[in-house]
Amino acid sequence: MNKPHPAALGLLLPALAVLLGHGYDLLVSYVAARNIVQGLTPYAGGEYPNPSYPSEVQGIGETPLWPLYLSTSYLLSSGDLILFNALTKIPIILSLAALAATVRRAGVEGGGFYLWNPFVLMTTVAWGKPDVVAATLFIFALLNAEKRHLSALLFAVSLNIKPLALGALPALIAYHGPKKGLVYLTTTTIISLTIFFTPFILMGWSVSTTVGGLANWLSEVGGMFPLNIFEYFYGWSYDGINPYGPVVGVPWLAAILITSTRVMIGRPKSLRELTLSALVGCTVFLVMRPKVSEQNLILPFILMHLLRGRPVSGRLWASVVLFSVLNYSVPQLLYPLWPSVAVDLFRETWMFEGPRLIARFVSSIIFYLLYFIEFRRLIDREDGPAGSGAG
Repeated sequence: MNKPHPAALGLLLPALAVLLGHGYDLLVSYVAARNIVQGLTPYAGGEYPNPSYPSEVQGIGETPLWPLYLSTSYLLSSGDLILFNALTKIPIILSLAALAATVRRAGVEGGGFYLWNPFVLMTTVAWGKPDVVAATLFIFALLNAEKRHLSALLFAVSLNIKPLALGALPALIAYHGPKKGLVYLTTTTIISLTIFFTPFILMGWSVSTTVGGLANWLSEVGGMFPLNIFEYFYGWSYDGINPYGPVVGVPWLAAILITSTRVMIGRPKSLRELTLSALVGCTVFLVMRPKVSEQNLILPFILMHLLRGRPVSGRLWASVVLFSVLNYSVPQLLYPLWPSVAVDLFRETWMFEGPRLIARFVSSIIFYLLYFIEFRRLIDREDGPAGSGAG
């Protein structure tokens, strides 16, 4: 495939940033930013009348550094939603550029994947969530693992934008051995907790809504995980809570515990082994969670890229795009241009709702089959470019 001209990329990324944004997530970000400016917690949600979604918007799900940045975007935009949307994309665009450069410096081909691939653009600069920002900072922490304090700082900042990489923490602890690993864990924990609680203390945010949000993690189902079939039988809700409660999340917690223990015992000793162990941890923590969103996949895809020596296969990322189309995620990216898109879309397609949900379920099964085929191939390989190129 021919790569776009740099000038085309220079126009494409800003255009996507300004023109597109996932409607509901954009409103969640906007209300969170507005809350901070008004002296309220970003985790409480609030009212925002709009033509596509309920006027009562839920609180934000990201850790404090991201809503704090959003509040800066709100101030700079003077509350204008379109300008706010564009400003929130700046760290995302910078992260994509940094990823492309980092991959090239690591001696791994395919850095341009992060500048022009449809999956990447859809789930990052078009969507507007900070997953790629958190993922990029974690990759920096991973590649600088020998510089323990710098790595711990980068990891802590990543977790306080979005805790995507939490599943990889056992790999980094084990990599440094018992004593140095304990120091790494302690340093990361202290920095993380300091960053996390500082705005709660200084700005008077309530912790209660955050604790409640953490409790919901075990009860949420849907997104790309095959339990999205629950929606076919029980209907859909914005909170994604399933009728069986936290019991659905118990196998996921058990898998995290078992995987973390195995990684700690196996102890990665090279950068390749560390990258592979991080991928294993992120696969269980993110991909096997009962609710996983398309944008969450950017981190395991980057780790796969480093291990494969080239980007993930076209059929794998295309399966995510297919799911997003069936999930109506793609049309909802048009919200800044078409504010009533969600309502209009449902009005025109409601008669196909049952078949759509079944097709979406099938597409999620296809994704998981393709993902674990590729994942298993990486596990079975003894050598690879990440050991030399990323080292």
